[in-house]
Amino acid sequence: MWDSIRVASNAASIGMPGSDVERDIDSVAEAGFAGIRLLVKWSDIETAEGTFDWSRIDSEVRWATERNLAVLGVLTWAPTWAVPTEYALVPHPAPASAERFAQFASAAAARFRDRVTAWEVWNEPNIAASYGPSVNPVRYCEVLSNSARAIRAAAPGALVVTGPTSPALDSANDLSPATFVEALYRCAGAGAFDAVAMHPYSSPQLLSEPTEPYSSANEIAAVHAVMARHGDSDKRIWFTEFGAPTNESDAGVDERRQAEILVDGITALTRMPFAGPVFVFDFRDSMTGSPVPDYNYGLVRSDYTPKLALDAVRDLIG
Repeated sequence: MWDSIRVASNAASIGMPGSDVERDIDSVAEAGFAGIRLLVKWSDIETAEGTFDWSRIDSEVRWATERNLAVLGVLTWAPTWAVPTEYALVPHPAPASAERFAQFASAAAARFRDRVTAWEVWNEPNIAASYGPSVNPVRYCEVLSNSARAIRAAAPGALVVTGPTSPALDSANDLSPATFVEALYRCAGAGAFDAVAMHPYSSPQLLSEPTEPYSSANEIAAVHAVMARHGDSDKRIWFTEFGAPTNESDAGVDERRQAEILVDGITALTRMPFAGPVFVFDFRDSMTGSPVPDYNYGLVRSDYTPKLALDAVRDLIG
């Protein structure tokens, strides 16, 4: 299924104030996308140990599959009870137990085994902001390996995708994509995943015109070189977020430049011989005009009126 999908969409605005699940997912399908990326948050589903509320994600997955969208599920975020006490106030702390996270992964994979055909294990685990309090590839390898076994047992045939890397430099708290993926091969092994995932953001620059040695374009090449060194060059790299925010931030651009960045980046990424699907982030602004960049990446504004990028991307996938 995923081999035939070149461009898909995120729907991260679902669940934000003013969101309409059915309208959001309808809009993704009507725009011509064939796949969608949905967050399956352990922190929301099992807020108290042993008590599950699947209602939100049930609705999202049901509506997406009814619209014939392939679904990439992102297993991520740990509830407070499942993290070390001293890290309870850390944004997005790593789970205390890889085995306990894998139990959740198993439950999710079993529940959606006929509807979710690929699973990412965590989101951006190479940076402290998403895998706190500090990047720890060995602990993440335990999460990845345990979850991969659980998913494959619960949903044979589902793809296991590594947690996507965020653009980063090597430091005490973060690891660059290539350094992180190298660690995954050493401590989890190639058998733990079916594809590698990256978030190759470039804004405000074009992806195809890297201006720094650590740019996303160069990091993609470095990650693929790591895969090749481990005899894994035939495996795909999935680009599960790519976009540009339309606000006044360091990465922010105007709507015309956003369209230019998206067309340039999607074109460059889909031409790579090892590319899996490219997921546009995001379909709809979470909060147009917010100073928070992440709330302004949409192809449409929060009131569903289109930006220039919508037609530009539709032309690409049309």
